[in-house]
Amino acid sequence: MRKLGLISLGCAKNRVDAEHLLAGLTRRGFELVEDPAEAEVVIVNTCGFIREAVEESVEEILQAALLKKDGACRVLAVAGCLAKRYPEMAPEMPEVDHFFTPEDLPRIPEVLGAAAGLPDAPTLPGPRCGPGPGRILTQPPHTAYLKIAEGCSNRCTYCTIPAIRGPFRSHAEDQLVAEAQELAGLGVVELNLVAQDVTSYGGDTQDPAALTRLLRRLAAIDGLAWLRLLYAYPGRLPAGLAELLAEGGKLLPYLDVPIQHIHPRILRAMGRRTSAEEVEALLVGLQETVPGLVLRTTTIVGFPGETEEEFDALVALIRRVRFHHLGAFLYSPEEGTPAARLRPRIPVKVGRQRLDRLLEAQAEISETRNREFLGRTLDVLVEGVDEEGEVVGRTYGQAPEVDGFTRLSGYEGEIEIGAFVRARITGADTYDLRAEVTER
Repeated sequence: MRKLGLISLGCAKNRVDAEHLLAGLTRRGFELVEDPAEAEVVIVNTCGFIREAVEESVEEILQAALLKKDGACRVLAVAGCLAKRYPEMAPEMPEVDHFFTPEDLPRIPEVLGAAAGLPDAPTLPGPRCGPGPGRILTQPPHTAYLKIAEGCSNRCTYCTIPAIRGPFRSHAEDQLVAEAQELAGLGVVELNLVAQDVTSYGGDTQDPAALTRLLRRLAAIDGLAWLRLLYAYPGRLPAGLAELLAEGGKLLPYLDVPIQHIHPRILRAMGRRTSAEEVEALLVGLQETVPGLVLRTTTIVGFPGETEEEFDALVALIRRVRFHHLGAFLYSPEEGTPAARLRPRIPVKVGRQRLDRLLEAQAEISETRNREFLGRTLDVLVEGVDEEGEVVGRTYGQAPEVDGFTRLSGYEGEIEIGAFVRARITGADTYDLRAEVTER
């Protein structure tokens, strides 16, 4: 039983885990197949962060279980956050042969190798499984994520991550640099740094200069052209980071700062560790310090007890700061979190109305922000061709998977995915830009 199929769900951080896992399984002797229906061993890499993710993961497990009846599957494994959050589910799913928590990642290849009847020792040369060098990319090879830490110590009252992933632990700097060098060798030109909180990198080792030092070492790697920071906790910007963002080198003037809310009472109820004044001062200061800075954020509406006045304060902050990109979510009461016990809960209908109002306000801001790019000539990373046959790419202000695209006209010749072109921005709407290629 050598054929292996992987079904991976969840966020970018989960994807990195899956790519390390695939490398370890390949070293162990497995052959990866694209269609799980053809695989003898199937792994479902799950997410258990919020209720919707749990429901999606369970549905994928049940669908994969059908492959034991109708497909080639002989061994079914479930890995990731779901197994850690709900250990009691194992007896309820007898179709699943193995459950693995995130801590089990390094031992999965050996366990599944033994279950599949493969030789005891690795039969193929290759990378190990776990943080550091050794990944099989599951997306186009010009862009990748680099997970610089595990877990979270912020303990926001609505969040399940600390219970699932444990406290914040920075990955070793040398391991991360080696992993980035390997990715650059695979053709990666854009590296997106992720963690539950990238700005805490080095905090657990009492090294306040760790993040800026890591970024400078990554910027020195040949082949990498763009470095991007995602998920920066507000109020905890390491000294020198704003200046590094402003230098104009490989580190892009782009920052994802999830504020979640801005009203003081809601921030306290959420367990956020920064005040409303500190959050706004940080955002305004960044915009003043970093030329051309693009800001993304995420917010939660409908938190227990949220009044109309408190919601209006959030909308007012969004209008003042004028984020380029914003993701907004309706509060989800998660089992085991302190916030799930809070009352009164906001009726779903009211929460959705607030969500719509917030997104409507942001849509106007995003379009105005996009129009500020009109007439500028920028580097655009070519992503491919969309369903309408247009060549599309991304500017520095468009992160993969979460932001919009730049639609390119005047692109002649063979399409080179992962190449950069120079293009003049000629059009803008709420989410996307249009541009005329001026130089390849």
